[in-house]
Amino acid sequence: MSTLAQPGRPSGKIKALSFKQPFAWLIANGYLLVDDRSWGTQYRGPMLIHASKGLYEEYYHYIKAHTDVPIPDRDKLEYGGVVGIAKLVLCSKPGELPAGISREQRAHFGGVHQEYYGFLFAQATPLPLMPCAGKLGIFEIDIDQLRAAPPAAQAELF
Repeated sequence: MSTLAQPGRPSGKIKALSFKQPFAWLIANGYLLVDDRSWGTQYRGPMLIHASKGLYEEYYHYIKAHTDVPIPDRDKLEYGGVVGIAKLVLCSKPGELPAGISREQRAHFGGVHQEYYGFLFAQATPLPLMPCAGKLGIFEIDIDQLRAAPPAAQAELF
């Protein structure tokens, strides 16, 4: 199924990955290019960025206090749904990076533990919150069904 029914508008079943905040916001808005995981994947392509219901308080406070990243206040971060889409372009351990990646991309693997895999994202785009449940690992979301669902405030009536 095509992930682009209209230019810039994803459609069909798309792979997704859950992140705690502030990582979901950072990836969806292009501030974080590499996320590390204890497992790898052969998948490359579009990936929905799902914000779980959790917050890494320590990282959030560090970003607010020590960077110029314009991260929203805690009560403005979104949880429990899709918040963006990005292209997963590489999954690699830091010591096994291919020769062809850019110096900038290579630098983003600096914080990844040698035994973990870095997931390198590109072309990140934030999306309006689409509430849905997350899962562990890579999972699929039918974005068209998600868009057709009643708004969260009305969903309780059905």
